[in-house]
Amino acid sequence: MVELGPGDSLGIGLAALLSGVERYIALDVIQYASDAQNLRIFEELIALFKDRAPIPDEAELPLVRPLLPSYAFPADLLTSARLDAALHPARLELVRSGITNPAPRPRGRGPVCYIAPWRPGVIESGAVDLVLSQTVLEYPPDLEGMYSEMCRWLEPGGIMSHEIDFKSIGMTVEWNGHWSCPDTIWRLAAGRRRHRLNREPHSTHVALMQRMNCRVVCDERTVQPSAITRAQLAPRFRHLTDEDLTTSSALIQAVKLA
Repeated sequence: MVELGPGDSLGIGLAALLSGVERYIALDVIQYASDAQNLRIFEELIALFKDRAPIPDEAELPLVRPLLPSYAFPADLLTSARLDAALHPARLELVRSGITNPAPRPRGRGPVCYIAPWRPGVIESGAVDLVLSQTVLEYPPDLEGMYSEMCRWLEPGGIMSHEIDFKSIGMTVEWNGHWSCPDTIWRLAAGRRRHRLNREPHSTHVALMQRMNCRVVCDERTVQPSAITRAQLAPRFRHLTDEDLTTSSALIQAVKLA
């Protein structure tokens, strides 16, 4: 499994390892992760998995989307036999060692690999089963190149799963006001920010996945009424569909075809 942009918490990857994933590769542009913090997170996750605790719901995490049909522990997938193997003391100790001494290269040994900063070409073609990101793909300036790289990593039948935020992250009064800004004004507003929104809409991500020989199997959109009119759109964004204009976030999952 590869995660793009985990930030300071490797929690998603550590939960994946406790679910049976053999190897977790974290790729980031800057080294944010803290060994001490991630060891604490790992111990908390172990307790939750051992207790078969339910998934935190919207009462605990009200901003997380999409909503799930059930927040019960997925015992049908994480069977007792699978959990016994994943939670074996020797394996847990191996993961702890991987957190404090992660492999610096994908070809290295150990259950955890952490690369920051990462560069295209670092992962072999067809070497990955799952690529995942959480509110990351709204930032890469070369989005087509990013999707090309991710699809190259996947083996046929491999899956990519991306939660993407299309809002202006507070840079405009309206949640989708960034689509009303001409490029010159947007560059001034963004200034020297390290992470700048690429402002690509929902339809661009779907089209790029399909162009890269992937079949979209899940597209859970979060919809909000548009806060701007079509007449307010900057020239670059006048092609946006009504669906684009009202999609504030989406969970998009796709399978790489043979």
